[in-house]
Amino acid sequence: MKNMKVFIDTNLVLDVLAQREPFYTTSARIWELVENGELKGYLSATSITDIFYILKKHLGLGKAYDSLDKLLIVFDVAPVTEIDIRKALNIGLKDFEDSLQLACAERTGAEHLITRNKKDFTAETKVKILDPEEFLLYLDTEDI
Repeated sequence: MKNMKVFIDTNLVLDVLAQREPFYTTSARIWELVENGELKGYLSATSITDIFYILKKHLGLGKAYDSLDKLLIVFDVAPVTEIDIRKALNIGLKDFEDSLQLACAERTGAEHLITRNKKDFTAETKVKILDPEEFLLYLDTEDI
């Protein structure tokens, strides 16, 4: 499992950092697996700016900066390139941000994109889209 690459959608990170219930427990478990090195976790660079904006608004500037420090220790950040943007335009999901997340997930070689908004990721892709509960069940049933 240590070599398994997962791409984490913004909503899971916010669940943990803002301790949003009822999502906190499952999202925190996935964060823990990445933090412990059991998974290789990626976030997109655009997620970082979104997370900072939302946390600053709800928790204040100091806590937002502290949260980014934690993120950069735990997760790898996938840069967003012009190629990713062009690919996202062709993916064509309703939400461009989701298309961009998927393009970045594919480029990083992630096996799974974990999101609570699974229904928004309808494009054909080799990356398996799972919600946090499904992903944890997958890990429990796979002999990895």
